[in-house]
Amino acid sequence: MMEATTATADRVKATAVRLRRALLEDDPALGLLRAGLMPVLVAILSERLGGLERQVSSTEFLATLTDDLDDLRGLGFELPRTAQAYFADWIRSGVLVRRAGVGREELVELSPQAQIAVRFATGLDSRKSGVTASRLANVTELLARLARDTDIRQEERLRALVAERESLDEQIRRVEAGEFEPLDDDTALERLSEVLRLALEIPGDFARVSADLEELNHSLREQIIDTVGARGDVLEQVFAGVDLIDRSEAGRTFDAFYALVLDPERAAELDEAISQVLSRDFSTALTGRERAFLHAFLSALQRESTQARSVMTGFSRSLRNFVQTQAFREHRALRESIAGARSLLLESVRNMKLTTATGYALPATSFAPASVGSWKLNNPADVRTADPVLPQEVGELDLAELRRRVRLSEIDFKELREAVSLTLAERGPSTIGEVLDAHPATQGLASVVGLIDLVTSVGETGVGVETLTWRSATGASKTVTSSRHLFTHVPEAWTRPTLDQEAVR
Repeated sequence: MMEATTATADRVKATAVRLRRALLEDDPALGLLRAGLMPVLVAILSERLGGLERQVSSTEFLATLTDDLDDLRGLGFELPRTAQAYFADWIRSGVLVRRAGVGREELVELSPQAQIAVRFATGLDSRKSGVTASRLANVTELLARLARDTDIRQEERLRALVAERESLDEQIRRVEAGEFEPLDDDTALERLSEVLRLALEIPGDFARVSADLEELNHSLREQIIDTVGARGDVLEQVFAGVDLIDRSEAGRTFDAFYALVLDPERAAELDEAISQVLSRDFSTALTGRERAFLHAFLSALQRESTQARSVMTGFSRSLRNFVQTQAFREHRALRESIAGARSLLLESVRNMKLTTATGYALPATSFAPASVGSWKLNNPADVRTADPVLPQEVGELDLAELRRRVRLSEIDFKELREAVSLTLAERGPSTIGEVLDAHPATQGLASVVGLIDLVTSVGETGVGVETLTWRSATGASKTVTSSRHLFTHVPEAWTRPTLDQEAVR
């Protein structure tokens, strides 16, 4: 009894220390829950970034954030700052994370800690009981299966399998005899709600996987840089071709999940099961958002897992490049220089006083003091207009003119991506010149520059050069010689329409 009490007390102390450390480190999840605008934060972030679309462009998020803040101000919420100011604060506090997108596009997503906080906060007003028969049945079934699959005794394992077979035979006999009843709607809806609760947590797991892989990548680089001598354990393994990112615990776990998601048979089974469940009468009790979530669940899993796999592959490739190009030697030399400077500083502190002249002048910023009498007061009347301000009638928005003006100042990447997609569908892998032959540059040189930008991010570099031709605004033929680049495939991100694209249509 005394030993149990002591163990409990030790756990209490360890938990208290861990939570105090999290509070001192300004954990994004705790900061979000402590925020005075927590209802606003959770409402916006859960709706805009908490569903299947875990990443959106910064421009799109700022636009929707501006609209949301205006709507909430109309309901009486005190929101004195601009959308840009709130957005910058959420980035600094770690609630939001920026990611690089296609081309120059910047994506934004919830940090793993913020996802936990948002999910917790949205569950506070849930009216559904957490104690359900479905949850208990799931726990019981998983424990029974775990006990069976980990049993090393042949006779016990055989007995469990025989019992399971007999139960299945009995169910088959009853179905053949017509002695069965489908689940009632209440029980079926309860089980479906439990499935939805579990499914909603899966997209957030990808963010934690990416964060774990990023932390592992940084840790491995630090170990390589801090290794004393010519080689270290991590350095030796990378030189030997060992993929440390892929063989890590997070990498192995994700690979198993990745293989499961991309298995055609499993994917077909999941898709068919979702279709059948949504065709049942009890599914009409689901909200429109829940039905949309289930419809897009499989494609979202495949998209998110492919993206996480790309992140893991990128980290592995960059780590090998970091070692093979000897770039780690430069970082190691810099670390040694900093350590040497610190050592000299500590040594000098022991032998010199703070007032000892060093012979070095440190330039610092300063301002020139001036008398108050030299200040010139601002007179608002100096910039006041003499003419009265006349109201102007608001005309009807001309979308065609708006598109024309946008095209004069921006490269139409949407048009270029469509041109590349159509050319690849007709001809297969194509160069920039072949794309321009099939779809002339409507923006002149800007279209050529846009195609070069796209191919450098998603295409491949070929052998030799090619001549690119377009017509200027005056109709004159222009040519330029460029390295040969090849579009080989259409990225998945190009085929997924964004809200901005839907709005333009």
